[in-house]
Amino acid sequence: MFFSLRRLLHSAAYFFASLATLSLFVVVLMLAEALIYAVTGRAASMWAMALAGLAAAVFFSPIVQRLQHLIDRALFHRQLDTLETIQQLGAGDLAELPQEYVEYALLERIAAICHRSTVVLDERDYEGKGAVFCYPASAPLPPAAAGIPCADYELVLPINYREGMAWLHLSPRLDGWATDHDEYQSLEHLARFAAMSLEHARLSHQQSQLARLDSISRITGQLHSHDMKNRLHDLAFLAHHLEAGKLEKSDLITLVGSIRKVVGRMQTVMQRMSDPNAPIHPKLKVCDITSLLRQHVDDRLWPESVHVNIDLPALPPVLADALLLQGVFENLFDNAVQAMNKQGKLDISAQVKGDYLQVDVRDYGNGMSTYFIEHRLFQMFSTSKDDGLGIGLYLSQRIMHAHGGKISANSDGEGKGCIFHVTLPLCKDVPKAETGGQ
Repeated sequence: MFFSLRRLLHSAAYFFASLATLSLFVVVLMLAEALIYAVTGRAASMWAMALAGLAAAVFFSPIVQRLQHLIDRALFHRQLDTLETIQQLGAGDLAELPQEYVEYALLERIAAICHRSTVVLDERDYEGKGAVFCYPASAPLPPAAAGIPCADYELVLPINYREGMAWLHLSPRLDGWATDHDEYQSLEHLARFAAMSLEHARLSHQQSQLARLDSISRITGQLHSHDMKNRLHDLAFLAHHLEAGKLEKSDLITLVGSIRKVVGRMQTVMQRMSDPNAPIHPKLKVCDITSLLRQHVDDRLWPESVHVNIDLPALPPVLADALLLQGVFENLFDNAVQAMNKQGKLDISAQVKGDYLQVDVRDYGNGMSTYFIEHRLFQMFSTSKDDGLGIGLYLSQRIMHAHGGKISANSDGEGKGCIFHVTLPLCKDVPKAETGGQ
């Protein structure tokens, strides 16, 4: 019945187009006759008839198409175009995009195809764990509970992933028409097709990451077997003989200690780089974070234009692997210095929040977008630096998780600096005599 009514109205468009064309024919004929009479003095001419007929023939088809388009726009809302859907949501095209833009590009295309202003992909579970992707970025978030409709969105379409459920929230149509049963079925097919394309794009990026990881593992393995291994051997040999030399004792202790720290850090870095996904087993001991941070800041060689401001009150101890924690803070300090282009102020502070100790590292450098922080910051190979590998923060987060803590970050936006929060569980009922910085 729907298509019969539409076809009937389209047929009526031919009738109205004929009337319009006939009017055009009469007008052109009258103007042509008047012009020819003014030039030749003849009252009737076949040239005028031919010109009017040509004008009517040329404009008849465009008038019909225009009237049919106006009828469709006024009375019938547009349906989904299957061919356009396949072309726009093609998996291969999405996989070629940078990883941080895949979900946003997919939602943008779905919005265009479905004639909607807002589309949200909610991958959270019933406990609120998971990611939410919005188009546009300022779109309102759906309720925390997975799949529950809200006033901002007309439809909630379930999507079955291999790893679980997700929901696609669609705002009302731009033309104001309600979604009928046929369009709803088409949208369900679109959602399934989009899910397959998204999974394909994500798997492609995952395989690319694994390939990069394999390349890095091979390179670091070669370095470990040749140049780096030999250099470490030389440093350890030098430290051994310096201990038996005749240097001043104070100078000797300082030099030997520095060499041993370099050796330990290089060994740790090489071990982590050889396999960033290797299990982490921290050797937990009672640790004084205040002493550890102050000593690490004092021992580090800072650029002359970087001013470090430390605000560390007396803090309760934590159970931690001091060497691993030094690696975490070393990475945060390196990132902060690079973000500030080796000049500016770096604030280091700490406080107790409930059963956790939180260390804040704040820089006033380039900053990051909220989208990058929420979705990409701690993923392997994700970096905001031109020459970065994107492994440091990934490893640091894994180290913190192994300690029962975490790293989080926030920024006021690009160009407005960034602050990292390192959170560790407190160590309770520990005698003060057991507390140490290392």
